[in-house]
Amino acid sequence: MVSLYLLGLLLRFGPQHGYQIKKTIAEQLSDFTQIKLPTIYYHLTKMEADGLLSASSEKPGSRPEKTVYTITEKGRAAYARMLQGLTQEEYRPTFPADAVFYFSDHFTPEEMTRYLQRRMEALEESLGVIARHRAETLPYVPDEAKAMVEIIFSHHEHHYRAELAWAGEALRKLQ
Repeated sequence: MVSLYLLGLLLRFGPQHGYQIKKTIAEQLSDFTQIKLPTIYYHLTKMEADGLLSASSEKPGSRPEKTVYTITEKGRAAYARMLQGLTQEEYRPTFPADAVFYFSDHFTPEEMTRYLQRRMEALEESLGVIARHRAETLPYVPDEAKAMVEIIFSHHEHHYRAELAWAGEALRKLQ
């Protein structure tokens, strides 16, 4: 998925250096993907070696030299295949919390209760973050992209709300 996002950003915004890409990910994608800076550079280097990107050096004024990445035709084709492949992907979510319940014999009932209470608090906080980010982001989104951005925010809100409902149900069953 990291490669898909990096290629997509280069297609959307044109040639960029790693820090620009990292900044865009932090500002625009952090609500629904978790890509870390070292991962970005690893994938950029790998995609360049695979011929999906070309890299050139740029030295703006007295600033340090930067590597600017540009998507190649091979990269465009790979991006199209990856994106199309996602439309065929089977939905099979995994829930790490299920392991906690599967091995719950290693916890006391009080520990399980505290775990669920903390999880519910974290989910509520995440919903608040998404709501704040939506309010901050939407005024700057071009009108033609607003519906798609709303769809993404809504998708994540639904998942967090479903997880919150599940945690509440699990907590009630433990009590």
